[in-house]
Amino acid sequence: MTEIWVPYGPVEVSFDIKQENLSHILEPQPQKVNQEDLEKTVDIVSEDTVLILSGTHGTQKVLDLLLTRNKGIKKILHPKNLGALARRKAQEFLIEAEPFNLESLVDTGLVDGAPARVPSQLKTSNKLLLLTSLHYDPLYGMTSAASDAVSLVSELKEQAFKRSSDELPCPPKKSNASWYSTRVLQSCSQIKVIEVVEKTAIGLLAVFYGECESAHSQALEFWTKTLSTELPAKSERVIFGCGGLESDRTLTEALARSFFQIATNVALQDSEAKVCMLAECSQGLGSEALLRFVTGRYEPRAKLDTVSYFDGLEVLLSFYKVQRDLQLSILTTLPKFYASKFEFKTIGGAREAPSSLVQLGSRAKILVVTDASTTYFPI
Repeated sequence: MTEIWVPYGPVEVSFDIKQENLSHILEPQPQKVNQEDLEKTVDIVSEDTVLILSGTHGTQKVLDLLLTRNKGIKKILHPKNLGALARRKAQEFLIEAEPFNLESLVDTGLVDGAPARVPSQLKTSNKLLLLTSLHYDPLYGMTSAASDAVSLVSELKEQAFKRSSDELPCPPKKSNASWYSTRVLQSCSQIKVIEVVEKTAIGLLAVFYGECESAHSQALEFWTKTLSTELPAKSERVIFGCGGLESDRTLTEALARSFFQIATNVALQDSEAKVCMLAECSQGLGSEALLRFVTGRYEPRAKLDTVSYFDGLEVLLSFYKVQRDLQLSILTTLPKFYASKFEFKTIGGAREAPSSLVQLGSRAKILVVTDASTTYFPI
C-alpha cells in the first residue's frame, strides 16, 4: 500500500492505494525562492503606493518584506475583501490604508475598440504598485495583476468575458480576456506590478517585478517550466487535490484553479473516465453563477447573447463544456444537494477516494495529482 497526502482546506488528508492500482503520482517539487534574490527584487521597487489584490501567504510575505525594507511606501490601497489585512499592515508599519474606490471611474480611452473606464486611483496615483499571486483561471487562463485589477470593475470584466466566452476554459498561455486586461492596465501610466508564484506546503517560489506585460510573461514562463510535470498518458481514473487554503475555499475556486486542468489535460476523454476531487469548499459555492444554477435561476445552456455577465459565469459555462461523460466524485463539506447539482457523488472521507474509482479486486490503475492548482501539464 502507498500512503498519499493531499492538501485539503487548511490541513492535509491521506488515502492508501494498493501498488497494483497505482499508476503514477504527479507532484512537482520546486525549490523555494532564495531569500537574497527576493530581497534584491524588493529593493528595486520605487513606488510609494501598493494596491494589494491578493491575501495569500506568499503575497503577505512579500508585502511584509516591502514595508520593512522600503520606507518610501506610504499607502496601501485595498479592495473591500482585503480591508482587514491592509488596515493591520498599515497600523503595524505606520502608513495609510485607503479603500480602492470602485465607484469613481474615469475614461481611459478606447481599448480594443471599446470605451473603457477604470478606477480613478489607477489614473491619478503617480507611482502605483499592484501586488498579487498567480493561479489558473478559465477566463484568463492564468490570472495576472492586470486581470485581478480588471475583475474588480464589473463593466471591464464583462468586456473581458465577451472576448473569451467562445474559448472557455482558456489555457494558461492563451486568452483574449488576458490580452484585454493587459491593454486596459497599460492605458494607465506609471503602474508597475509584482506577481507572486507560490505553492501550498512549499511556500514562495518566485517574485516578478516590472511593467505588467513583461512581469507576467516572466511569471508565466517560470510557472510552465518549474511546475511542469510529464503526463505518461491520459487516464481513465484520476484522484486530485485542489491545493487547499485559498485554492479550495469555495467550489468556484476549486473548479477554476484545478478541475479544468484535470478535465482537459489529464482525464481520458470520451471514455466515461472516473474522477475524484478533494476540495473542502468551507465557504460554499463562491459565486453568483453557481448559486443561480443550483437554485434553478440560470440554465448554463442558455444563449449568451441574451445574458449579461454575472460573477462566476465563466466557471459554470466551462464546467458544463468539459464535464461531458466524466463520472465525478468529491470529498467536500458542501451539502450533498449542492454537489449533486453538479453531478458529483460525495464520499465520506479521503480514504474512500480510491474505492470510488475502482472496485475491490480490480487491477485498474489510478493516476494521482496531489495539487492540480500548481501542476502544469504541457500539451
